[in-house]
Amino acid sequence: METLRQAAIEALGRSDFRAAERACDKLAKAGAAAEATYMRGVMKQMQGKPLAAIPLLKLASDEQPARADILYNYGVALRDANRLDDAIPVWRRAVTLAPDRVDAWRNLALAAAGRCAGEEAISTYREALALHPADRELLYNAGNLAYRLGDLDAATAWQTQLTETHPAYAPGWMNAALTNRAKGDLTRSEEQYRRAIALHPHESDDPAQNALAHFNLANLLLSQDRWSEGFAEYEWRRQLPGAASPPWPAPRWTPDLPAGSRVLLWNDQGLGDALQFLRFAGTLAERYRVLFFGQNALKTLAATAPGIGPVFTPADTPQQIDAQLPLSSLPHALGLTPENSFARPYLSAPKTNLLGERKDDRLRIGLVWAGNPDHPNDAHRSMKLADLAPLFGLPSVEWVSLQVGRGREDLAASSWPILDLAPLLTDLSVTASVMQELDLVISVDTAPAHLAGALGRPTFVALPLMGLDWRWGISGGASLWYPSMRLFRQTRDGDWSPLVAEMRCLIAKGDLPRSA
Repeated sequence: METLRQAAIEALGRSDFRAAERACDKLAKAGAAAEATYMRGVMKQMQGKPLAAIPLLKLASDEQPARADILYNYGVALRDANRLDDAIPVWRRAVTLAPDRVDAWRNLALAAAGRCAGEEAISTYREALALHPADRELLYNAGNLAYRLGDLDAATAWQTQLTETHPAYAPGWMNAALTNRAKGDLTRSEEQYRRAIALHPHESDDPAQNALAHFNLANLLLSQDRWSEGFAEYEWRRQLPGAASPPWPAPRWTPDLPAGSRVLLWNDQGLGDALQFLRFAGTLAERYRVLFFGQNALKTLAATAPGIGPVFTPADTPQQIDAQLPLSSLPHALGLTPENSFARPYLSAPKTNLLGERKDDRLRIGLVWAGNPDHPNDAHRSMKLADLAPLFGLPSVEWVSLQVGRGREDLAASSWPILDLAPLLTDLSVTASVMQELDLVISVDTAPAHLAGALGRPTFVALPLMGLDWRWGISGGASLWYPSMRLFRQTRDGDWSPLVAEMRCLIAKGDLPRSA
C-alpha cells in the first residue's frame, strides 16, 4: 500500500498527472479509496482547479478526520476558490490536530488578517509564535500586521525578534526601519535601512529588494530636507518593479547636451508628483526647449508651468526630441537644494465662475477627503466624510465637494449641505479654476492638495501618522513646498478628530492661511 502511495506522491511531484491517476486507481483497488480520493484532490489543486478539488478533499477529510495534512490542503483549495471564511475553520482544525504544522498556522493567520479581523489575526500570530518563535514568515507577517493596525510597540517587538533571529533577511530590516520612522526614531530607522542595503551591496544580488531599500532610505532622507543624498537615492525608484519607461525613445538628459536642444520631461509618477515637480521645469528651460508628457488630466494645467512648451499625452503623436528626463529626477539632475524649492505659485487657471457670484459673506471651503484607493498608504491617508462632520456645524460657510472617484458615495449618503461639483471636474484645470473661487481648500494627502498649493491657494492638509509622505517633513505646520498651506498631523493612527477640531477652531476665528 505504501509503495502505491509513494508512487502517487512521486508522480505528483514531477507533475505527471497521468501516472498519478494510474497510481490512484491502484490505491483505490487495493482498498485505500480514501487515500486515492485525497491524492486526486491534491492533483486537481495542482492543476489549478480548486472547485474540482474541494469536494474530493472534503470527502477525504470526512473519511480521515484526524489527518491534518488533508485539512491543510482542503483549506488551500477553499482559499483559492475565494472561500476564505470557510478555509479558516478548516485550518484551525489542522493546527489543533497538528500544532507543529507551521504552514497551516501561516495560512490561518493570513486568512484572519485578510478578513480584516485584526485582533483575531494578532491573537493567532501570538499562538503560532508561541509554538514557532523563530519562524521567519510568521515574524515578518506579524510585524507587518501590527504596523498596519497602528500597534507600533507590538510591531517593534516582532521585528526585533525577526532581525535578531534572521539578521541576513533584508526585508526584516526594512520593515523595522519603517516602524521606527513612524515612531519618530529617524536615526535608528536610517541605520536599519542602511543595514538592509548592506545585505545587498550589488544591484544584481536582489534587484527588487535592493531598489526598495534605497528608495525607502530616500524617503527618510528627503523628509529631513537632505536633498543632495536624498534625491540621489530617490533615483532608485526607476529600478522598482513596475516603474514607468520613457514614452518616447531618446537618451537621458546630461548637462553636456547643447543649449537649445529639445528635452522631454515626462511624468513617471502620480498626478501629485507631477504637480509638485513642475515648478522646476523653468530651470531646465533656461538652456533648452522643454516639452512635457503626462496624463490626460494634466494637459491644460501643465502648460501654465514656467518653462513648459508643448504638452503631450499618450493620445498624441511622438515628437522629435534630443533627450528625455523623468520629471521627478529634476532636483537630482540639476543639483537643487531646499533653497531652490520655488515657493511662489507656479500654476494658473482661467477664472470660470463655476460657483456663481457671491450673494453674501459666507466662506467658500472646498473638501477632498479621500485619495486613490490603489495608493499603498491609502488606508491611512484617506478619511471618511463623517470624519469632517464637526466642521459642518460652523455658521456662514458654503461647503463645496471637490471629491471625485472613490469617496463620493459618502456624500450621496449624507444629509450635510455640500455642493457636489464632481460632474464638472473633468480635468485638473477645471478643479484649479474652482479653487480660485474658494477661500480655503481642505484636503487629505492627495493630488488636489498639491494643486491648491501650486496655485497658492489657502489650504489645510490632514496628514496621517502612518506612512507619512516625505514631502510634508517630520514636524510642524508649515510646508517647505507650499507657503499658502497649513499642515495638520495625526498623533494617533486613524484618529482624525483632534486635527479636525483644530481646523474648526481656526476657521471659526477666521485664522486662514494667506494666498501666496
